[in-house]
Amino acid sequence: MKERKDYEPYLIEAREKVELLKAAELQDYFQDECVVAAQARVTSLDVVSQTAIVIYPIILPDRTDLLVSLPTGLKRFSIPVGADDLTREVRQFRRRLEKRTSREYISHAQHLYDWLIRPLEADLAQSQVDTLVFVPDGPLRTIPMAALHDGKKYLIEKFSLAITPGLNLTDPRPIDREDIKILAVGVTQSSQGFPPLPYVIEELDAIKSLYGGKMLVNQEFLLSKMEEALLNEPFNIVHIASHAKFDSDIDKTFLLTFDTKLTLERLDQCVGFFRFREDPLELLTLSACETAAGDDRAALGLAGIAVKAGARSAFATLWYINDQASSLLVAEFYRQLRDPSVSRAVALQRAQLQLINDPRYEHPGYWSPFILINNWL
Repeated sequence: MKERKDYEPYLIEAREKVELLKAAELQDYFQDECVVAAQARVTSLDVVSQTAIVIYPIILPDRTDLLVSLPTGLKRFSIPVGADDLTREVRQFRRRLEKRTSREYISHAQHLYDWLIRPLEADLAQSQVDTLVFVPDGPLRTIPMAALHDGKKYLIEKFSLAITPGLNLTDPRPIDREDIKILAVGVTQSSQGFPPLPYVIEELDAIKSLYGGKMLVNQEFLLSKMEEALLNEPFNIVHIASHAKFDSDIDKTFLLTFDTKLTLERLDQCVGFFRFREDPLELLTLSACETAAGDDRAALGLAGIAVKAGARSAFATLWYINDQASSLLVAEFYRQLRDPSVSRAVALQRAQLQLINDPRYEHPGYWSPFILINNWL
């Protein structure tokens, strides 16, 4: 134990340097110095480690280090797998995971579990924490940790999960369930060359039946109408059920409204003012996102969307999936979120478990691309 205490200050210093790097990466992607200014505060790991275990994978040429916050303090695990081997395994896992007609992904899911989770198992078992928060590095941003597999179970069957582009960019506070006001918008029809999303209406109807709120669908979902609604009403959840594409080039990244493509710069103007309100936007949901396999920089943009939008958390997908499966999962997430005893991360976990137990959608290609970004409480 004495040896552990001797080196812990160095681990804390390493963690602070990683945080600075993560903030700089986001600033570079968004080409916006204000992103770093959006840091909520330097979050104390002693507080965080009572609700979640935070895992920083640091990918190096000859090894991968895992810097892990445990209730007992920071701990480092060194895995003898370098950047090239890890990246190759991640790329193969992602490509095979999207093939929903085969189980070719499973060996890669198990290799990645053996490298990233198994070394921590003894420490995880001793803690009473049931949520893992990853601060992913490089290629790890492009895959869902939920689908890692220990040979018997997926990781999501053991822990609720979240990701964040940096802990200092996260404001871990529970959502106020007593006063939820939702703006739910979406496109069901073919628009601007994109295919229709017929089950979006079921998704939006389920949200409206649970929370009420305002709905804008198809011709009503114009950028001008969305901006007007956001300016005039105090929504704390914005749900966008429409095509969205994240690209390594921020100028090619957009969300689809019925009449135009909403760029991230315009999104910042549209909902970014929430960061200046006394009560910021609690949740931004994007239920039909897509990032290209192998595009680490595009995935960085997705990971930073909550920070860019001035939201405490975001709920999004790494790739576009069957919109019927998406509708079921999203509706269950919002049902679970009504329970004040259930965190956002647990709400997502329960929704994913519902699909795992549905023979039509048990393949992780359907449920694993859904990720919770930033605040997990």
